[in-house]
Amino acid sequence: MNVRRLVPALCAVLTFTLAGCTASSTPTPSSSTAIPANATRDINALPRDRVRDGGLLRFSLATLPTQWNPHHPAAATEDAQRLLAPLTPQHMRLDVAGRASINPDFLVSADVENTPNTRVTLRLNPLSRWGDGAKITADDWIATWRVATGRIPGATASDLPGWQRVADVAAGDTPADVIITFSGPEPDWAEPLVAGPVRASATAHADAWSWSSYDPAHYASPFTVTHVDALQGVITVERNPQWWGDTPKLDQIMFRTVQPEAVAAAFQHNELDVWEIGTSEERLQQSKAATDTRLRTAPGRRGRVLQVATSGVLSDVAVRRGIVQAIDRGALAAQALDATPDTVAAWSNALLLPTQPGYVDEARATGVIFDVTQASATLREAGWKPGADGVRLKNGIPLEITYTLDPADSASGQEFALLSSQLQAAGVRLRAVAQGGDLTPARLTFSPFPLAHLPAGANQSTYTELVARISVEQDAVRRADQAGQLARALWQEATEVTLYQLPQQVAVRNGLANYGAPAFSTTDWEDVGWAP
Repeated sequence: MNVRRLVPALCAVLTFTLAGCTASSTPTPSSSTAIPANATRDINALPRDRVRDGGLLRFSLATLPTQWNPHHPAAATEDAQRLLAPLTPQHMRLDVAGRASINPDFLVSADVENTPNTRVTLRLNPLSRWGDGAKITADDWIATWRVATGRIPGATASDLPGWQRVADVAAGDTPADVIITFSGPEPDWAEPLVAGPVRASATAHADAWSWSSYDPAHYASPFTVTHVDALQGVITVERNPQWWGDTPKLDQIMFRTVQPEAVAAAFQHNELDVWEIGTSEERLQQSKAATDTRLRTAPGRRGRVLQVATSGVLSDVAVRRGIVQAIDRGALAAQALDATPDTVAAWSNALLLPTQPGYVDEARATGVIFDVTQASATLREAGWKPGADGVRLKNGIPLEITYTLDPADSASGQEFALLSSQLQAAGVRLRAVAQGGDLTPARLTFSPFPLAHLPAGANQSTYTELVARISVEQDAVRRADQAGQLARALWQEATEVTLYQLPQQVAVRNGLANYGAPAFSTTDWEDVGWAP
């Protein structure tokens, strides 16, 4: 199961580094201390002057898009997002750990005031313009807020997070000044700004919001679509003559339709330059069969978890903790990632991935770690005594729980087998069911602003005060400490067991520069190209 955390919270990322920004004095002081992050990427990073001018980059698509608006729900597909990525550069750049800074191609500055509500004044780059030459203005930002918050009847927006926390957007002294006022103090003010604005004319009504074909007037990008061949299934993207920033290194990007089962052969026969192989062992081996290629890999934006029920025998938190103590998450990670246990680390924090700022291993912090002896003791103290067949009993009832085995989840079969063995060692029987199990595996996608998208467990009344403090705290160090308190409490609740962070794995042609496995970082498309 692939899910994205959508539970809204009032809080967000732990720290920002905002080049070119200033901040006024605030009621709550803002620490300049950067929260560290153990994050890496693998993109063959080269300075622009070491990237060859010219060249072609080739991608595959399963089908041609039917929706060209990147924020329309119908464009929320891997194919559409892959195609639209070089056409929709971000206005706030993200580093490898997801920390934000302004993109000077679009923003001259972002001034932040907290009096007490957060107010951000953007100064737009006067050179920035849409594909038809019209300037980007405050009207476009106002329209984006309106469509993202449901103020345009019939127009539904997706992938525009953070705007729900904005109370008002208005023009400043000039059309190049934008004043964004949040509903309260907002540490995460950069989140809604990352994607940038949508053209105001595209939000006028529901029909205008749906783009069935490419129109350059809707985009502001270093690249533009020059040809769409629906019959051959080919889309050609070239340098945009309207672009005001650095000239793209690539002459051309080509997307062509390839059936999923034929992508491996196309890559092996040098018909593609990029293949996003994900975590599939089969695709990994197929990519290694291709000559003149490299595998780019980095910790990704997703993690594998077990969601734990709180009914039946698992209504007792002591039993849930005993289950967690019986699970060797490092062994599960090693099996799933085809690695040795000493080269992978278990993920132990419900709020943050291991590569995000402020991450703390909460299993170690709380002592609720893999320890079969301690698991047995915890379960025994909860009243579950060993039975004749090794399965624990309480009041004559065996300690049996279920696991949701999803045929569409290629990892769940092996995971179930290993979990069964691990839990059996602690006297717990695990049985597979088709749906509604006590343990349900899932893949969670994390935002670069993770504390704006908390797990459901954080919405308990027990944590209301702590969540409220995190939501307004402007000091990065204090917020990290508060987030740690919440993460520790959630780990002890044991309603969600984080297992391991999933890697990004992208096979590319040798010599491709500034593209690959970026972790959370922004791709600077004008710098993507080929080494000499």
